[in-house]
Amino acid sequence: MTPDVQPTQRLTPAYDPAAEYASGDEPRRGPNIAGFVVRLLLVGLLLIGAVVAAALLVTPTRESLLIMGSDARPDEIKLGVVGRTDTLLLLVADRATPRLAMVSVPRDLWVAIPSHGQERINAAFELGGAQTAKQTVSNLLGQRVDRYALIGLQGVRDVVDAVGGVDITVAQAIHDDTYPTDDYGIQTVDIPAGRQHMDGDTALKYARTRHQDSDFGRIARQQQVVAAVRAALLSPTNWPRIPAVAAAIQKSIQTDLSPLDAIAIGAAVLRGQGDPDRLVIDTALVNPITGQDGAYLLDPKPELKPAVARFLGAGTSAASVEILNGAGVAGLAARTADRLTQTGFVIANVGDAPRTQPQTTIIARTGARSAAEQVATTLGVPTARVTESASLGTADVQVTLGTDAR
Repeated sequence: MTPDVQPTQRLTPAYDPAAEYASGDEPRRGPNIAGFVVRLLLVGLLLIGAVVAAALLVTPTRESLLIMGSDARPDEIKLGVVGRTDTLLLLVADRATPRLAMVSVPRDLWVAIPSHGQERINAAFELGGAQTAKQTVSNLLGQRVDRYALIGLQGVRDVVDAVGGVDITVAQAIHDDTYPTDDYGIQTVDIPAGRQHMDGDTALKYARTRHQDSDFGRIARQQQVVAAVRAALLSPTNWPRIPAVAAAIQKSIQTDLSPLDAIAIGAAVLRGQGDPDRLVIDTALVNPITGQDGAYLLDPKPELKPAVARFLGAGTSAASVEILNGAGVAGLAARTADRLTQTGFVIANVGDAPRTQPQTTIIARTGARSAAEQVATTLGVPTARVTESASLGTADVQVTLGTDAR
């Protein structure tokens, strides 16, 4: 019997690449993954650019950040202990200049803390929180304090380690036999002179020790550490570490900085040329005194506010101010002039306004807005009321006092 076998049939495929080429058409391709990724990156960059632009538009060109270092140990932090802020450093970032400046405040200054009376300035945060600390430092320096950042001992270690360590030139070898440890003991610390690459723990020890010099030397070293962290972040080799640094900052720092404020201050930090300018408030600006219990304290000299104003610049000490009395209160303009003179401003003229007005207004000559905002802060006027004019008279800033002036 012959088997019933049919010839093998070739099935025509649903898609024949050869046939498509033969017809002159291009072959169909799968999804373009590379193109999608490129477009996604472009969209991301545009969004980042939009956020940065928004931050620069809605935030002041000059902002100040009070950096406070708490002495609370890790076990105290777990129990909710606030601790005293033995580090008080005002960072002023001006992206218009551009310029970065740091003013360090000694912890033993004996000052008036709002609602709490006379006390060491390092107790302001512990007694009244961030707003009280900001107001206390603002009153002391005669400068506005916009935001704050509080960091603990472990936070310093974590941030410095995240950036890959810092390079610091040690002017004089450091030896401390009684450096305090986290577990309430002591240890010996030795840091050689010269250029040193420090990890987080060494940088913290360098910033905290004061065994062989003074508190003034200690706060000068704190400024070195802050400047060294900035320098490390500006190095392109460390840019891949930025996400880790951001994570360490988020974990370690308590702050009232908004994201837009952080971006704006970051822009100023990146634009600043060279190391930040530094001022340590020392015995040229304060007098050592003895407290009732024999404690070592510091009393601010009258020269303190004008010196800080001259150092921070941005037109403060050089800015001339005209004060017009629109409040209808005799002598108010003269008293206001005295307040501004103590803060370092130059009074160009004191007179009467053409008419009374309910609100105090401040006009800045173009380019003098930062100085006008500092005038506003000194007088307790919202900075939103500051306007600019290219046709202002002879002064850089004109203040017209209203019936709300105090």
